[in-house]
Amino acid sequence: MKQYRNILFALLLMYGCSSCLTLKKLDAFVGEQYGNQVPKLNKKNAANLTVNSTLPKTGGAISVSRNKTSNFLPLILYWHYEFRRVCALNPDIAVNTFTNALNNASSKTLQQKLEGKKLELTVEQAPVGFSFTEKTNIIFVVYVISWSRLSVEPDFKDLVVSYKLTNADGTSKTGTIQVKNPMRDKGLRLFQSWKSAVSEYITEYNYTINNMAKSFAGELMKEL
Repeated sequence: MKQYRNILFALLLMYGCSSCLTLKKLDAFVGEQYGNQVPKLNKKNAANLTVNSTLPKTGGAISVSRNKTSNFLPLILYWHYEFRRVCALNPDIAVNTFTNALNNASSKTLQQKLEGKKLELTVEQAPVGFSFTEKTNIIFVVYVISWSRLSVEPDFKDLVVSYKLTNADGTSKTGTIQVKNPMRDKGLRLFQSWKSAVSEYITEYNYTINNMAKSFAGELMKEL
């Protein structure tokens, strides 16, 4: 009977840790961080430049979240439980942020490079989300001992953009540039709320996409 009580307590503990933040609350809060709209393009692209994307579409929502139990290890005296709320951001956020940063970083230089030429860029891969993660450990001894770690895990994908440069005579040059994603997993600080942690991630995410776009622009100028 005592063993069953311990198991029931463990299940209630895991449910209690994971039930406070709902998917609806998470998506609503992420939407607020972007004013409930995808960031707009600040200005037109440089002459003869087009930016496309092959990133999977998620509809018009700012984010679409889902629950995922990624690791559940129920042993006799020890349980390990990992639960994630995976938040997929609208890919247009990354693409528009990338395009704006690219134009700001290399507008004049790019126009000079593209005189009489046409450049097509295709965003093939980019970080487009994050996971709010709970990792819970439970030990069954005389009493039930448990501890949890909450963190925000970024989408670890690198930025991958292919290009096609077409000359006036119809000849073309193609290539692909990959920029490393520097973002890392961040645990919540003591007494830090999930809203504060997600808000910090969104701020860092936007900053990172901008910097990755600038790095891409530098590499692109070398190859054109």
